[in-house]
Amino acid sequence: MRRSTILILLFLITFSAQAQFNWWNQTHNWDGATPWTHYMTYSHAFLGPNALPIPTLAGTHSNYASSSAQISLRGDDQFVNWHNEVQLVTGKTLFNVVHQSVEAFRTTTDVRDLRASRGESGQGIQAGDVIVNISHRLYENTDDGTKEVYFTTHLKTAAGPLNNARFTDAPGYAFFFTGRWNPKYTRFWISTNAGFQVYQTHWVDYPQNDGFLGNVLITQRMDNGIGLHAELKTFTGYFRDGDWPRILNLSIDRNFGGKSRSVLQWTKGLNDYPFSYLSVTHMIFLDQPAKSPK
Repeated sequence: MRRSTILILLFLITFSAQAQFNWWNQTHNWDGATPWTHYMTYSHAFLGPNALPIPTLAGTHSNYASSSAQISLRGDDQFVNWHNEVQLVTGKTLFNVVHQSVEAFRTTTDVRDLRASRGESGQGIQAGDVIVNISHRLYENTDDGTKEVYFTTHLKTAAGPLNNARFTDAPGYAFFFTGRWNPKYTRFWISTNAGFQVYQTHWVDYPQNDGFLGNVLITQRMDNGIGLHAELKTFTGYFRDGDWPRILNLSIDRNFGGKSRSVLQWTKGLNDYPFSYLSVTHMIFLDQPAKSPK
């Protein structure tokens, strides 16, 4: 009797779950056997804006904590994201942790179906991944301006859920070098990143995607504490299915007495990144007194 009851309960649960996703089964012509995760495309063009972040070196060799919000400028994929970040410096090494804390989103039916999302409403609130960057300064020369070389290990957790096609529910990692140059007697900085990035998928035949990352950041700091920044971030993936993102960041910041900094940034996807949004960040330097931000 007990065994029969358990079997009936399992049948009812399975039937209920299948009925719940009938709309998805019909939309994507589900064959009744293939895992639904195989219908998704694991690339920057078919997931949320923070699913597969392209890593970069932190912008300052200082201890700080910051909080930021992203506000979508795209009508068919609206979102407000909240990120928290902390960085601690020990000698030549930077320990940087980012938590993509909360993402509130709402997409159209077309976007939902393009990404094979399992969320019928196309809206919700989800918590994202934790990202850890460990950067070590390999070289520094201040004889004629400042020249620096860093090596960074980037790790992404599998905390962000997959069902709404906002995150990957899979880990990733990257290794890259960063060169920074500040010509003597100027407040101009140029920074370049070059390395290798890998992220996991849920496909059996192709369990991961990998490729080269290359970023360029140009910064001009003013005497009044204002900084102007232009950055191009790129990743060249293996699948060639929406995984060649080219992302432009333009930002302006203001330092307040060396104790804090506020940043306004506009982000625009130029290729394989169908997003445009504004970011507002406030950073508090934990050094006492704070080191001169770069």
